[in-house]
Amino acid sequence: MCAQAAQAPRQRQTRGEEERFEYDAFISYAHDDRPVAAGIQKGLHRIGRRMGQLHALRVFRDATDLIASPDLWGRVTEEMGRARYLIVVLSPHSVASGWVNKEVTHWLERHGPDRLLFVVTDGHLIWDEASGRFDPDRSDVALPVLTQPGILAAEPFYVDVTEDAPWDPASPMFREKITDLAAPIHGKPKYELAGEDLREQRRFRRLRRAAITGLVLLTVLAVAAATLAFVQRQESIRQRNQAIAVRLVSEAQSMLAGARPGGDARALKQILAAQSIGAEPEQAALLDAVLARKELLDIAETTAAGVKDIALSSDERRIVTGGVDGTVRLWEADTGKPIDAPMTGNQGEVVIVRFSPDGRRIASGGATTVRVWDADTGAPLGTPMTVALGEVSSVEFSPDGRRIVIGSSEVTSSGLVNRGAVQVWDANTGAPIGAPMTEHDGMVVSVAFAPDGRRLVVGSGGPVHGAVRVWDADTGAPIGAPMTEHDGMVVSVAFAQDGQRIVSGGADGTVRLWNADIEAPIGEPMTGHAGAVASVAFAPDGARIVSGGADGTVRLWDADTKEPIGEPLTGHESWVLFVTFSPDGQRVISGGGDEGTVRVWDVEIGSAGQGSVMSVAFAPDGRRFVSAGADGTLKLWDADTGSPIGELTAEQGVVMSVSFSPDGRRIVSGTFAPASDGTTAQSGTVQLWDADTRQPIGEPMTGHQGHVFSVAFAPNGLRIASGGSDGTIRLWDADTRQPIGEPMTGHRDAVVSVAFAPDGRRIASGGSDGTIRLWNPDTRQPIGEPMTGHQGEVTTVAFAPDGQRIVSSGLDGTIRLWDPETRQPVGEPL
Repeated sequence: MCAQAAQAPRQRQTRGEEERFEYDAFISYAHDDRPVAAGIQKGLHRIGRRMGQLHALRVFRDATDLIASPDLWGRVTEEMGRARYLIVVLSPHSVASGWVNKEVTHWLERHGPDRLLFVVTDGHLIWDEASGRFDPDRSDVALPVLTQPGILAAEPFYVDVTEDAPWDPASPMFREKITDLAAPIHGKPKYELAGEDLREQRRFRRLRRAAITGLVLLTVLAVAAATLAFVQRQESIRQRNQAIAVRLVSEAQSMLAGARPGGDARALKQILAAQSIGAEPEQAALLDAVLARKELLDIAETTAAGVKDIALSSDERRIVTGGVDGTVRLWEADTGKPIDAPMTGNQGEVVIVRFSPDGRRIASGGATTVRVWDADTGAPLGTPMTVALGEVSSVEFSPDGRRIVIGSSEVTSSGLVNRGAVQVWDANTGAPIGAPMTEHDGMVVSVAFAPDGRRLVVGSGGPVHGAVRVWDADTGAPIGAPMTEHDGMVVSVAFAQDGQRIVSGGADGTVRLWNADIEAPIGEPMTGHAGAVASVAFAPDGARIVSGGADGTVRLWDADTKEPIGEPLTGHESWVLFVTFSPDGQRVISGGGDEGTVRVWDVEIGSAGQGSVMSVAFAPDGRRFVSAGADGTLKLWDADTGSPIGELTAEQGVVMSVSFSPDGRRIVSGTFAPASDGTTAQSGTVQLWDADTRQPIGEPMTGHQGHVFSVAFAPNGLRIASGGSDGTIRLWDADTRQPIGEPMTGHRDAVVSVAFAPDGRRIASGGSDGTIRLWNPDTRQPIGEPMTGHQGEVTTVAFAPDGQRIVSSGLDGTIRLWDPETRQPVGEPL
């Protein structure tokens, strides 16, 4: 980073400015600098963002904010006039860009240089103090207007991100530099902005840990009474419990490996139960692994080197890799061990490998040929298929496995694509079927059959434009016109199971949805990948899309809203070469590049479209549970199958806590909502819901000043207790939704957790002040002195089923038992 970062101008944003400017910054960049511009925008959105805010700063970038207009330059200048700052991405590409030069010249003419910031992505930028300009001879990324004397009063502020590709805000170095850039826009010193940002990150992690700890704690509590009794039993009882623990762990391991139904949630419960009754060391280690792995169910790791492509058989038992050494190799998916000797015979590198739908054959492509192999014996089948044009670039089996479609492209010695071709072949004999399809826009990169095998979709293109086109697989005739919205080649394509939609992934980092019948785009592109999208696939029900990219991430998307589902799945160290859903749609399988691994992900609950899950509550009969997401959604689930039942919808903010009524007919939620300007609202709400219709019951209950962190029903279902960031506990009539008396006060900080005793005659509360307090819900007065011992925030409190113990957990990593009569600790912390 250049020294000027420390001298960035700080200008406090006045209320008049806030109202006059729609954007805090406008990013000017060349088309080839799109990845770094996207990274800058994401970083400015995130750094300094408070909980409840969508973005910390409002940043204009044409790819995300520019509306189509016949007067493009007029629209651009209009949007620039709505921005307080201009951020210019400087590179050799921007120097050659007429647009960037026009935008900077226009800004200087209208606004001057005071609010002009620069980001250098490549090359050199040298300031000549004597002439008061950037040296035109030594600066290869200075725009012509910036090398003129008198344009800039002094050396302007800029940051250098040359060595920070792929410009991910999650990278500490890149984030540090974006903080330098964000500080003057926020009108704050860098240290102040960085401190606020760090506090918000810690706050969010604390809330997330509290939610996870609460779920684990409730499970531990369910077996705590039985565990205390078991330790006093005879040796025969101990041995029986040990055998049960071993069985529970064994079943849980099978669930985590995907070999047994049940999923992560049930596996976690069984491991916790096994710990309580068996306490074997390996059980504790397994629990740690479950908590660390989250959505990741399994990793199949091969010892392959120089992997060019990788695929998984339909039964998920075998992996095939194609390598730079020209070999095709099979591996056991469970152990990663090689199966038999490698298959040899391809010309040059094997760039594509595919299993047939039944898993009995393998197709491999390299140079000008494609070969078919017996997946069991490794023997070649039929004659090699040699393309008539260029080199093989894509291969796919038809759904019935009887045909193979091959895409190929002719590339000149200078690297330019002349033309591409697609040819259908008989998979058994290796003979061509019909004539090649040659009307393509540049290089043919991806091909796929429709589910009925009667149509093909082809992805093609070059450095600037890409096309998606549908063809008749029987006649070889094009169906409709090519779809050309991608900027750059189309790297991956796939049909939905109903054959009515197509999804494509491009070198421009976007995922696009198309109507296969009318050859038209459906909505806006899905963005998020930092680099090319190498693989795409629909879920069996067509409701979700999975994509894998050059950035090593696997991402889920809602096919209807085109919004991301949860956070990206990370772990691959290079390109994600293939992605697919399991037949039941509950898992995603992805294959990586050079590291030669296949990963299996649980995408049903962990990435259920709610972002971070803030709270979970089971119905009293255990057949349903409700989850609360950081995105403000409440979802109801079938606890036996793990399938979603529906969503509870209403205008609300982040849901911090949920609880079922004792009869299971109602749900109560505690929230806080951001105000319209993105700041935190002044009061949180408590909302009742009908658990069957999933509709809100009446208006929200208001009174807390700040967040509502915890809610709980009384055992008789007549009252509700809520705890908030204002340090109070409030009681509500569950039928009238009216407050009962005055709030209970005593905590010196936020009340994070509340719980009723089984007889309803006491309430326990845990707070950020590190104390646990007891209350009489009838008089709303404290019972005795607070219980102390936790070193930090108490995140969860709960009564034992018989009411004779209170269990608490805290951010100090301990679980403590208390006697509610004496309010003294029982035993040592766990």
